[in-house]
Amino acid sequence: MDIRMPSAEERAAWLKAGEDLLRTDTAFLQHLRDIDISVLRHLVHSDVADKSQMQMRELLRLNGSFHTLWEYTDDQCKRLQKLLHQGDLQSSQHVFPLSHMKSIQELYIQYFSSFTNFVVIRGFDYISKKMSNYWKENISSLKKLVSKTQKSESSVSICLFRIMHECFREQINQYTFTLALLSKDAPEIAGNEQLNETLEGMMDLKIYISQVLDEAALTRDLWKSLGQKLTDILCRPERRLREDSKNIPIALSTERFGHNRILLCDDILIHLQGSDIRCYDLTTVWTEVITKENSDMQYENIILLLKICRNLLKVITPEEQLTFHTPEPHHQVVWHWKVKQAVRQCLLRSRDFPLWGKGSKGQSPADAPACRFSTYTFKNEGKFKNAIYEGDWNQGKPHGKGTMKWEDGRNYTGDFENGLEHGFGVFLVPLLDAGYDCYKCHWNQGKKQRYGICEYSTKTVYRGYFKDDVRHGFGILESCRGESNSFRYVGNWMNDKRHGYGVLESMERGELYIGMWQDDQREGCGIVVTQSGLCYEGVFQQNKLTGKGILLSEDNSLYEGEFTEDLQVKGKGKMTFSDGTTIEGTFSNTFGNGLQVQGFMTTTSNSDLSDEAAHLQLGVRGLPVLERWPGIFDPYVEYLHSGAPDAIEEAYLGFHVENGRSLRSKILERPASLGNISYVTCSRKPEESHVKKSDFLKDLKQQQNLEQLQQYLEKSLQSSTHLLGKLLQTLVLVFQVSYSGIGANKHLLTMAQDEMKNYAEKIAQIIRDCVPQLFPQNSKDEESRMEMSMCSAVLNLMLPAFYPELSMLYMLYHDKDNGLYWQGILHLGLLSETKLLEFLDVQKHLWPLKDLQLTSKQRYSLVHDQCFISAIECVQKISTTVDPRRKLDTLFRTVDEIERTVSAVLMRDYKLPVDDLLPLLIYVVSRARIQHLGAELHYVRDMVGAGLEGGITDFLLTALESCYLHIQKQELRRGRFLDFI
Repeated sequence: MDIRMPSAEERAAWLKAGEDLLRTDTAFLQHLRDIDISVLRHLVHSDVADKSQMQMRELLRLNGSFHTLWEYTDDQCKRLQKLLHQGDLQSSQHVFPLSHMKSIQELYIQYFSSFTNFVVIRGFDYISKKMSNYWKENISSLKKLVSKTQKSESSVSICLFRIMHECFREQINQYTFTLALLSKDAPEIAGNEQLNETLEGMMDLKIYISQVLDEAALTRDLWKSLGQKLTDILCRPERRLREDSKNIPIALSTERFGHNRILLCDDILIHLQGSDIRCYDLTTVWTEVITKENSDMQYENIILLLKICRNLLKVITPEEQLTFHTPEPHHQVVWHWKVKQAVRQCLLRSRDFPLWGKGSKGQSPADAPACRFSTYTFKNEGKFKNAIYEGDWNQGKPHGKGTMKWEDGRNYTGDFENGLEHGFGVFLVPLLDAGYDCYKCHWNQGKKQRYGICEYSTKTVYRGYFKDDVRHGFGILESCRGESNSFRYVGNWMNDKRHGYGVLESMERGELYIGMWQDDQREGCGIVVTQSGLCYEGVFQQNKLTGKGILLSEDNSLYEGEFTEDLQVKGKGKMTFSDGTTIEGTFSNTFGNGLQVQGFMTTTSNSDLSDEAAHLQLGVRGLPVLERWPGIFDPYVEYLHSGAPDAIEEAYLGFHVENGRSLRSKILERPASLGNISYVTCSRKPEESHVKKSDFLKDLKQQQNLEQLQQYLEKSLQSSTHLLGKLLQTLVLVFQVSYSGIGANKHLLTMAQDEMKNYAEKIAQIIRDCVPQLFPQNSKDEESRMEMSMCSAVLNLMLPAFYPELSMLYMLYHDKDNGLYWQGILHLGLLSETKLLEFLDVQKHLWPLKDLQLTSKQRYSLVHDQCFISAIECVQKISTTVDPRRKLDTLFRTVDEIERTVSAVLMRDYKLPVDDLLPLLIYVVSRARIQHLGAELHYVRDMVGAGLEGGITDFLLTALESCYLHIQKQELRRGRFLDFI
């Protein structure tokens, strides 16, 4: 880039300006030295004045600003002198103050801020009185520092006032004059744009100094006129009067002009009514002109008020709404504008430059933001009395993020809306025992609503739903694990009490209650399962079992009859023992005497009675599956009906979100600096979800057919972040509470099966409601078939999550049969391959043996661990998968492997008839040694359901079941076939 060299005329102009500025600075610096020697040193170091007084503290600040400005000017003066001496003054960058305009403005603003603070509190009157003896002795030297005009008429305080500011104003005037001459003499010199900007800055600084001096004088006169009492309350060094109702009339709508006084300062709005003072912090003040259109008052009231009091102006504060009126429209405009500007500058913590008007830039100041950050202490009666709020505001009400702190230690941090807790927030409530309750909840209009977590000082924790500030809906209340009296309740709540279906696990008593509740007590049908294996079922009233019930013991003894309140056998009943013996009569149970009975005893060897008790299922009639866990699905359906927006997902589905460990643990922090407060608006960018995910409903509706839908469901149910995956996690949670641990009881198997299938039906119904286009209205049979297919598909996808608890129930239920089966397996294992094939009547031409002429011993050695080995390995995989359909596929492949081996022996394709297949299948199953085959078979039969009726699949499953039963036969279990060896 080409740089134009200054001409001789330009260099001469810069040189002349530099010399003028050097003379100005030299004289200014000398004057500052005289002021420091004659005035400031005596003031600052005097022992007469009290250093703790407000006037002396402000004097010290003034002294600091004075010396800062002095040192800066001295440095720049020396720099300019050096440049002139070297003859190197050739551009605007070398001329002070052209290159340092911003620094000059900041230093003079700082100095005059300290100076006017001292003026406002009448500091010069104070030091002139405190040091009157010194001034009398040095009055002549003092007056030498004052300008020639009015020397004889000036008092000491006026002299000091003039000494401490006139030379500074004169210095700015000199700067302005020199720069103006330079601009006039050399308008085309290089750097002219910067010269003009500097000159405009100096003009603005002159205006600013005049304005702050006038403002300080008015404020000083105000405090003097109010009297000492009001002055002590209201006077602050940095506080300035902006407007006074004595100058521009304004009054409350209920008052007459002049009756009271309204004062607008730069940080507060003051209402004086006799000796009563009411102050309103401007950071929490909003103002607007009242018209018929924007009034929130009733239409008749505003018409009446406008007739009585014209030119209405509303001022909104956190606890009041004040309506003012002015006699003239232009008075209203002035007050409205001044209040808005005072509020804006108070929020910015910065004054405009200049104080009033557009300044040299010609820019109008912005209005005060409606949404802002501020701190306020509530005073009036109400829920927030004496509480301190720090956070976001909008039109006089907490709105956005904030923290509310009460005197008693209560603390709420979170979201507000229209003055009340609304959204997510954390509420701490201290207790007398030095502990506290912590509520991490979602709120609606000041009340806990929807999902939340409450940690109580008693070390109990509630995770669940609220309504109108109380626990309502599905929730979990549990104590600290590991303690002797620990408990866990999982179920429904109503009006802060357990109500509806729920499960209570008590570690202290070692029992699990599954059933109905009302008003925090067990009420209705219920089941009690103990750690010792006892099971009770009956009807509870007011927490006590009443009427007839059922007691099942671990040895399959069954009691049907009456009980005491503490579940002891007492009253009329019938006892059936595991050997079939029955006792019917009146039972009693007294301490030390054991169980006593008066009645009839029947001895029999009927094993059917024992089997009936062993396979008895509880809760099937008294606890219908449709009444269980409605509180889990209802919020989910409600959320989907709302459109499933991410912003409210946590409020509706907090359980699912919390399982993903993403419940918000902190509130959006507010920056310490408020410098950008003018940019705050009501609109907020929504917080990003803890998981990046696409729209659930949109994705679901994009599925084109049932096959795509099934693939989509498979992925979503396996995802811990997907809505369906989160729902599944909650269902797994309640299933584990009900049917694991103490609840792992064989008498609850049917309840667990029904519950699993009901889960699948509910989820399938949700899917059908979301994508009805994939389920067109067909005939009832076709529609029913599609619904069954959908439920079956969902069930298969869900089973892996529930399999550990469900398989345990199956194993317990079929434990006796499995024991018989395993005895048969062990005895069949004693036979060699050839003996077992021969014992099972497998035709010899189907044996996979190459040479039938070998001896039995040689044949055993050759074929052991090799006969039908592929089929054996295949059927063993039936225990390695959870999906019942894959278990059936394993059965199909096992039969294929058997037929493939037989075909290899016969050297031709061969389909085994039933009479040949069953013995070979028994052989394969016996060598596979599947430990819990009975549980696996019943699991497949129950979970696949009606789809198995008829067909090859049903036939093969029936064949495998026949093998299982055959191995349980008495002759196999007792080894009676050993004579066959």
